[in-house]
Amino acid sequence: MKQFNIAIVGCGNISRMHFDAYLPHPERIRVVAVCDTDAERMNNICKKYEVAQGFTSLEEMIAKAEWEIGVVCTPTNVRRQVVDTLASAGKHVFVEKPFADSYADAQHMVNTCAQAHVSLAVNQNFRYHYPFDVARGLVTDGEIGQVVNVIHQDLMFRQDVGWRTQLKRHAMAVMGIHWFDGFRRLLDDEAVSLVSETRSSPAIQCVGETEANTFVNFKKGALVSYIESFSSPVSKTETFVLGETGAIILNYAGTSLYKLDDRSRPQKQWENPYRGSHKPEATFTGLDLFLTALEQGKESENSGRDNLKTVALLDSAYRSAEERRAVVFNEGVPA
Repeated sequence: MKQFNIAIVGCGNISRMHFDAYLPHPERIRVVAVCDTDAERMNNICKKYEVAQGFTSLEEMIAKAEWEIGVVCTPTNVRRQVVDTLASAGKHVFVEKPFADSYADAQHMVNTCAQAHVSLAVNQNFRYHYPFDVARGLVTDGEIGQVVNVIHQDLMFRQDVGWRTQLKRHAMAVMGIHWFDGFRRLLDDEAVSLVSETRSSPAIQCVGETEANTFVNFKKGALVSYIESFSSPVSKTETFVLGETGAIILNYAGTSLYKLDDRSRPQKQWENPYRGSHKPEATFTGLDLFLTALEQGKESENSGRDNLKTVALLDSAYRSAEERRAVVFNEGVPA
């Protein structure tokens, strides 16, 4: 197993999860450098995680440190510039979600990396932190027949601080990006149309939306209804996948399979190994998949190219709400 040298760009709160993900796996990952325009923040990270080299300039880190993978943990509004710089230096890139603020920016980064012959992947860690893969397997195996409806609710009271609160796109950009990606994954399908409405609750201090209701029609026939709230006094996250012969219920704790011919109890249950404090391990899983794909000369399943269709759903949900209309897709891309 090859050990990769990586550098982390951006030393804000999300970078700490990446350190917690990577430090338990020194046989695979070695963090050799970090970069942040805020010298104090960069120095604090270097001290806390014992990183040998810290820089306030990305160009300087590229010139003076030896590493192969850049992990981008910056705010979304500067990621395009950061990815452009990394790609031009021949560095492979692993980007935090949401990949980009817009579909156009995401497409630009995918094209830039392709032209520079470097690989790009996205940390969609909820593919593993939330049990989408178990549900995907059950759907693929025909355990509930054809999926007809997916009902997802994500309710919480969440007051963010810092740069996130100043962006016009808030709740869905923070959490919806996980759910849109998860719907695509568990259904193994792409959207054909979408309609969304958003609101902002005065209970939360932010520029963007705190509430969203979105409906997505998928090509194979499933209808997804998704509710997001950052102002709920009650916290609840649950997904109901309803099929012709049964149902799958997912939450952070695990997955349950129900059959129509015996509705009194679940047929089978699975505990989620990534629940609770194991969230950083889901981030390591995503990066390790990317590293394995690099070793094999293949495109990673969490590639930037794949994630374009997730960003397309997010971007289209905002456009639908702003323009008060449905958005139509062609093979998962806005028509």
